Amino acid sequence: MLSTRLATAAVAIPILIWLIFGAPAWLFNLVVLLITFISLREFAAMALRGASGGATLTTLGGMTIAVSMLVDHSGAAVSAGIVICLAIALLGTLATARDMGKSVAGAGQILLGALYGGALLPHLIWLRELPDGPNLVFFVIASCMGSDVGGYFGGRGFGKRKLWPSVSPNKTVEGAVGSVFGALLIGSIFNAWLLDVFQVFEAIAVAVLVSVLAQIGDLLESMIKRAYGAKDSGWLLPGHGGVLDRTDSLVLPIVFIYYYAFLGAA
Repeated sequence: MLSTRLATAAVAIPILIWLIFGAPAWLFNLVVLLITFISLREFAAMALRGASGGATLTTLGGMTIAVSMLVDHSGAAVSAGIVICLAIALLGTLATARDMGKSVAGAGQILLGALYGGALLPHLIWLRELPDGPNLVFFVIASCMGSDVGGYFGGRGFGKRKLWPSVSPNKTVEGAVGSVFGALLIGSIFNAWLLDVFQVFEAIAVAVLVSVLAQIGDLLESMIKRAYGAKDSGWLLPGHGGVLDRTDSLVLPIVFIYYYAFLGAA
């Protein structure tokens, strides 16, 4: 499993670096929208198995929000996208009103999937367009990768006390501490040597917060998978599961870094 994950990473990381620093904006944005689309399909496949109409509505609602974020940063288009998404979920409720309890629950699942899949990851588009945007994107992704690696080796080497077994049986307190150190180490090194987007102590604090948010995002996705009886969200990335399995630890840090940098520049 580890060798497969490393092989996948060896192929993906150079492509990712080029997308962040070298790709034109339209291509970067297109890749983010494609990943968003796949994430929405994976969520719908877990939550709405056998309900092709619900899966379509989830994808449509989530992509409406994502495209609205691409079109306009002022908030008006995004607000309209969220309202349209809500309308889609409510219309889906009425369309399946024969079983009202199931219909209302389905509408909640559609709305959760559309917002979770469609509103968080597209913040990457906004983040890359900020001053120092590519450096910020690289910082948050590198810190999350450091958190993931630190958690893996911290848990494998020292893990004894379970962190939250009902949500994620394999995660340990020692692994969580390792995640923080991993993000702190990788984030601080890249910031000091290459990026220079934060002051030294600021980079340390931000990297720690990124790791905490990454772990919360990972736990949230684990909870969603356990709720729907899924081992992985998908199969697209060998050794890594689906797209949701790889972006779960990214989405909250991306949103945090965007608003932290945006408000700091305001």
